[in-house]
Amino acid sequence: MSIDPITGIDNNIGSENNITKKQSVSDFLTNVNLLMSALRSKNISPGAEPASANYATATFNPSNASQGEDWRVRISVPDLATFRTSPLLEPLAVTGNSVVFPLVPNITFSHTANYGSLHPTHSNYLFPTYENSSIEPITIAGEFPVQTVEDGKYWVAAIHFFKSITKMAFGETSNKGAPPPVVKLNGYGSYVLNNVPVVVTNFTYNLENGVDYIRVPINVGQSNQIVEQYTWVPTSSMLSVTCTPTYSRTKASSFSLDKFINGDITSEGYL
Repeated sequence: MSIDPITGIDNNIGSENNITKKQSVSDFLTNVNLLMSALRSKNISPGAEPASANYATATFNPSNASQGEDWRVRISVPDLATFRTSPLLEPLAVTGNSVVFPLVPNITFSHTANYGSLHPTHSNYLFPTYENSSIEPITIAGEFPVQTVEDGKYWVAAIHFFKSITKMAFGETSNKGAPPPVVKLNGYGSYVLNNVPVVVTNFTYNLENGVDYIRVPINVGQSNQIVEQYTWVPTSSMLSVTCTPTYSRTKASSFSLDKFINGDITSEGYL
């Protein structure tokens, strides 16, 4: 055992570098950090240094919703030509022409049975009278991380999709006067969100000043040509979407409580 006269540290204890190369007193006098490092490594056995970590880049996996394997929360792109052919929305094709939340979002549901009330004269109790039932708007809020250029393109496509899905066909456009289209909401399998028809009534996202931004090339169509432009995308942001379940009169009139209770019509989008 060889004890350093200044530090009182065994020169043979510590990392493997300490075993193969002893440090002199002058090393500690000229470099205070070296002294503190030696003191901290006093009781560390040789070879105890942490192994280097291996990292892998996360990516969006293709959707397997048709096989019942994809339980991620997603909102479908409507089957309209303008949506399916847009260069900006092309990245959404990777996830089955849907916007998929990459991380598990927070979702709030509210089911309401509305009652009026009768107040008989000279009575201690009122009598609730059923009026109707309703499903309140569904709020979906989740973090949207971006690690690569491909993630950035997907983020831009998702933001542009929600901007588009909350607008009507107005001005110099096709299908003038049409309201925002109905989309399908899915997630968590057959008995939570299964092809629920909804309209997006609100969409919010934030651009934080405390995160990094990456430069993302975007292909857009101008004068029948594809032009590459650039935008800056945050590496982390929050997306919040409010959806209201929407059923046609025919769909509402064909509802069966018996089948609903038995779970026979969950694939038809009823909540």
